[in-house]
Amino acid sequence: MAIVWCDGKYLDETEFRVSPTDRGLCHGLSLFETILSVDGQPKLVVEHFRRLKGGLLRLNIRRIELDDYALEEVMIELLRRNGLESGMARIRFTLSMGEGPVNLIDSGHAWKWITVSRVEPEAIGLRLTLAPWRKDNESMLSGIKTGNYAEHLIALDMARHEGFDEMLFFNTSDELCEASMANVFLIRDNELYTPGLDSGCLPGVTRELMIRMAASQKIPCHTKSLSKKDLSKAEGIFLTSSIKGPVWVSSFQARAYPVLPVFDKLRNLWLESMRK
Repeated sequence: MAIVWCDGKYLDETEFRVSPTDRGLCHGLSLFETILSVDGQPKLVVEHFRRLKGGLLRLNIRRIELDDYALEEVMIELLRRNGLESGMARIRFTLSMGEGPVNLIDSGHAWKWITVSRVEPEAIGLRLTLAPWRKDNESMLSGIKTGNYAEHLIALDMARHEGFDEMLFFNTSDELCEASMANVFLIRDNELYTPGLDSGCLPGVTRELMIRMAASQKIPCHTKSLSKKDLSKAEGIFLTSSIKGPVWVSSFQARAYPVLPVFDKLRNLWLESMRK
């Protein structure tokens, strides 16, 4: 039986309850972060909570305070209680706006919970296809990790039904944006290219880490508007997410990509940093 943490209490998962009028449940009015743990230690917690707090400000929610250090200690204890002190695990922190009027988002009613689960190793090499619709880069929710996640799940499900692993999105300005569950990087002439945040992509924690790692290795990394022509010229593609890190794209639609040394270098750097 899994143990969860909810507003200061450790509960068996069967004891976890959500109000039928909860605005996170009914309207997707919630924020969440998915954090990697290695051998019982959460990784990049500061960066994850910085993003979450940025999401709160974007939603004009200012009455909620979060203690990053205390919540990190809770994560460590929750991992211990679930027997996840070795290997890789997924931590999900969720903050729901709870009960309250629909015309007052910052009502002061909010609650938070944390779940953990083991991460099983996956084969590296994703089959990627193009989404049949575009992301709205002018949406109020663009770039925020909210509980309103149906579009991402629909895209992932559609990709798998079509024999692929992931879908790649362009935005309504016809610029490369992101994958359904990850940020995207292109490689050309041993240089990296990734969409800027104005594309509407999520400001991924691992995306930012890759940019810093590339700089430390003097690998040029361009954050800019990218077109379909840029995508067609890419010699390689990889995706980044907090749990999987950088993952190679073995094929995009009918085109195959052999793994490039610059990716192997960054992947190994990420693995080393997660073991520290």
